Amino acid sequence: MAKIAQVSVLKLAIFVTLSSFVSLSLAQDTLSRHCLENPPTPNSTYGAGLVKHIGGLKAYVSGHSRSRLAILLVSDVYGYEAPHLRDIADKVARAGFYAVVPDFFFGDPYVANSSRTIPEWLKIHGTDKGFEDAKTVIAALRKEGIHALGAAGFCWGGKVIVQIAKTDFTKATVLLHPSWVTLDDIKAVKVPISILAAELDNGTPPELLKQFEEALTANKVNNFIKIFAKVKHGWTIRYNETDIPTVKAANEAHKDLLDWLSKYLRKH
Repeated sequence: MAKIAQVSVLKLAIFVTLSSFVSLSLAQDTLSRHCLENPPTPNSTYGAGLVKHIGGLKAYVSGHSRSRLAILLVSDVYGYEAPHLRDIADKVARAGFYAVVPDFFFGDPYVANSSRTIPEWLKIHGTDKGFEDAKTVIAALRKEGIHALGAAGFCWGGKVIVQIAKTDFTKATVLLHPSWVTLDDIKAVKVPISILAAELDNGTPPELLKQFEEALTANKVNNFIKIFAKVKHGWTIRYNETDIPTVKAANEAHKDLLDWLSKYLRKH
């Protein structure tokens, strides 16, 4: 059964009806209003791991390549060179997994405050293409000897991961403040799934999460849904390090991610 943290939906300043959510298009005004806030400074050399090619994509990898247990991490629109994302990959590696963070944007992440708008960027880097590229990465990991795979996605990556969750490619999945995920997506999920959401996120508000939980439970899919109070969309990878409460919430979410995936991967 899902566990939803005690956050009253009445405290939310913004509500989105299910019908309006389902009809979202890939346009800037339909994203969470916090989706592009606090962009990271990309750093190609950051982290304890290294960059290699997997399935035709560059990927930041961390942990022992001989591990038979891997976790695929799919970034938000700012890409695989974001330092906080690589910090999460290194946490995953320290927990004993092989962490893989592919460059799904092929060197072209979204650049904040650029002349190119997010709708223009999304025409090139849609989540459907991300899902197809993820399949090639997963196939390559299988060939490398990975026995059990988990996957987690952030914002843009959440939509990619929910598509993966409709297949048998992974043992379990995690969505962190996902974008564009619909009730129909959730109804098609086949593997255990956790959704770690922000209270202040008009893209995935608590009332929609409740419907997600009901659908997953009705379909007998193991799930864990948690709403983090007083944080915004994107908080798990784009937090300000001086914002102590948000950093604490981000670290709690990282632990929840690892606990959920470990529960299913370590069975194999």
